[in-house]
Amino acid sequence: MKRLHARRLASACILSAAATAALVAPGAASASLGTQCSGASITGQGSSLQKLAQQNYWDPQFNTSNDPKACDGKQGSKAKPTVLYTSTGSGTGLKSWGAEGKLEGTPDGFGENNAFVGTDEPPSAKQITNIESFESTPTAESLETIPVAQESVAIIVNLPAGCTATSTAAPGRLVLNNSTLEGIFAGTVTTWGQLTEGGDAVTGTGCAADTIQPVVRFDQSGTTHIVKQYLGQINSGTLETSAGPETWQNLSEGSLNTTWPTAANVIKPLAKGGGEEMNKVLATPGSIGYVNLAEARTKFGTPTATAFWVEVQDGVKGKGKSEKVLYADPASNKEVPTVANANCKDTKYINNEGKPFPPPATTAPWNNVTTSTSEKTYTLCGLTYDLAFTNYSLLGATSAEATTVNNFLRFVTDKGGQKAITNADYLTLPKEVLGLAATGAAAID
Repeated sequence: MKRLHARRLASACILSAAATAALVAPGAASASLGTQCSGASITGQGSSLQKLAQQNYWDPQFNTSNDPKACDGKQGSKAKPTVLYTSTGSGTGLKSWGAEGKLEGTPDGFGENNAFVGTDEPPSAKQITNIESFESTPTAESLETIPVAQESVAIIVNLPAGCTATSTAAPGRLVLNNSTLEGIFAGTVTTWGQLTEGGDAVTGTGCAADTIQPVVRFDQSGTTHIVKQYLGQINSGTLETSAGPETWQNLSEGSLNTTWPTAANVIKPLAKGGGEEMNKVLATPGSIGYVNLAEARTKFGTPTATAFWVEVQDGVKGKGKSEKVLYADPASNKEVPTVANANCKDTKYINNEGKPFPPPATTAPWNNVTTSTSEKTYTLCGLTYDLAFTNYSLLGATSAEATTVNNFLRFVTDKGGQKAITNADYLTLPKEVLGLAATGAAAID
């Protein structure tokens, strides 16, 4: 799909045959959707958190599931249009659709050609306006932010060389309460000896004085957005950064997504993606990082004495002297090799600006959605989204392309698509969100 319109045609002097075929003559794209499954094969890109859900479950099962909204060769026209998803990161996906005010293609050849964008950093009101401004006729409320799944973010640890750890709350591992978690990434908790909550103990010669090295994503990341939004619930104040004093909430979005408090002295891998950050943690003794559960399971699902994910505070029980901090694991089956559900069941999502949750529709901004610091299960959870349009003719797309986007996202938000990610280190959408998501997918035209 090539997003060209009158204001950009002058610069589009040369088009490949494939790109030309993806365009339509003026006015011709106003046709309605085709018969189910009669559409063209499409591509999508973005969120690395969605990578395994898309590539291992949704994309292939769209062509094999007997769900009535799938295309396995028996539904609708009996055709089997395919979906190909490339994990480029939420930030890259957003930029490819002009979220920062200009269209930015990607070296892998996708860029503007993607039919949908996966992101865990839902666009803000300003970013939505930016994206809609690149339509042939800029149209308000034409961009949809469609929730597709829940996921937890694991805090991963690689202890300093020669050190071991244990905890009363999580024997053989560590736990982090909210203030310590926020302090590590703010730069106020800097040594392993400062981790004492839940009976934590890091032992070995010199280990208590060893520096904690925070490792963060190289690229603009939806996983970073989830983490920073949560840290903002713990500390709503400002922190000194290279961009000046900023709140965690401001640091979670747009160009500030890759900026961290100066005092934290974070290090980054040399390439994009959660997998690269995870590898950097494994290569850096004394480090702490974060990665979505589905990716964390691939290398931390079998914990060692030095490399594991931690439990995070999920609430407090009792008061006064009897008060006890509770902790939870990012996985429903804890740290073992076997995949299961993200430990986000019954999560009560909130709006950090005090507005009601969920937002009224998928055409509204979802960027302020986060979790509270006290949940029944794991707190560091988030929603992940696919961006699409209610009117693909405004992008110069064909009816065939729009038909497959509609069919695919209706499948993803239907029982078949949600079942596909069950026990796959994701979690199905909450009931109060699923209906909105399905309505949004059905509105794609």
